[in-house]
Amino acid sequence: MHEPDGDWKRQALEDFRRWLDAAGDDVAGPGEPEMVDCDLHDLFAELAALRQEVRLQNREQSRASRELAAAAERYETAARATDRGDEALAALEERASRTAEDRCLAATLEVRDALVRGQDAAVRLRDRRRLFRRPPRGVAGVAEGYELAIRRFDRMLSRFEVRRVETVGEPFDGRIMHAVEARRVAGIEDGRVVEELRSGFVRGDDVLRLADVAVNRRHDRD
Repeated sequence: MHEPDGDWKRQALEDFRRWLDAAGDDVAGPGEPEMVDCDLHDLFAELAALRQEVRLQNREQSRASRELAAAAERYETAARATDRGDEALAALEERASRTAEDRCLAATLEVRDALVRGQDAAVRLRDRRRLFRRPPRGVAGVAEGYELAIRRFDRMLSRFEVRRVETVGEPFDGRIMHAVEARRVAGIEDGRVVEELRSGFVRGDDVLRLADVAVNRRHDRD
């Protein structure tokens, strides 16, 4: 006998229910992606390609870092060279300025020499005594004027760190003195300056003008 139509329908529904229960969570829900089988060969190939890409990226990064370091070193070298060039230029300008100043100052010393000669002449005239004759009127004031002018001149030289060389009574020094005469003076050691004929001047370690001096060359002893 054939089963009624309702029986086979109930049986089909029961089988479908058991299949759902057996599937459980493995059945994808609405909107969820279906699970696919994973091909290990494809996965390893992708990993190998990724590793190669990372190596290439690291190599490029290392090369870029080396180039950047080299560029930085070139920049530092150029900057140091520029600084040295600036320092050399500044030193050259300073030397040129100092040389020009020294020449101008050396030229002005001739003016001082003229003042000194004028003062010496006025002093000799002032101090000269003749029987029944007085020195010319105003000569004392002229001598004082020369003295004042020389002091002002020396103050001007001092602003440029120029100083007069002390010679009389000092041992002869060929670096700052020029011996123009040799004399024999009793009681003074050989090699000592006995008279200054023209003043010498120095500026720091630079000699602007040698002093012309007379040096004692006595050979006998007291």
